[in-house]
Amino acid sequence: MREKYCPKCGKKSPANANFCLSCGASFTESGRAQVIVVTTPTVPGYQIVKVLGAVHGITVRTRGVGGKIVAGIEGIFGGEVTSYTSEAEKARRDSLKRLVEKATRMGANAIVGADFETSDILQGTATLFSAYGTAVILETIKKEG
Repeated sequence: MREKYCPKCGKKSPANANFCLSCGASFTESGRAQVIVVTTPTVPGYQIVKVLGAVHGITVRTRGVGGKIVAGIEGIFGGEVTSYTSEAEKARRDSLKRLVEKATRMGANAIVGADFETSDILQGTATLFSAYGTAVILETIKKEG
């Protein structure tokens, strides 16, 4: 397996690493920084060296007439409403992508305490999907010895 070199400190890391094992700097892939996103307040093996602040990503979705008809038919028979599930998955991905983009612009290499929330708005005709967390800068915990 090939190694890569950190653009910040110049030290070697494994080719599959998302962050420099020495200084914690993000490696980039296709011009985008890699960001760790966790629901926990910490990341094992890393220490938070700077808290940059709260960050969020939001998208609002409505269902078209076709989607409402399909959902109505599925609702008659009971079970999962797959047309809504599909839209919810897309909205979750979009809100997470926006969360990561905002954290990256702040200079973060991680988001801790990430969570998702949904709310119906506009008298139920639209759903707001929100992803939020705390943008931080992590560094690898140095092992003594």
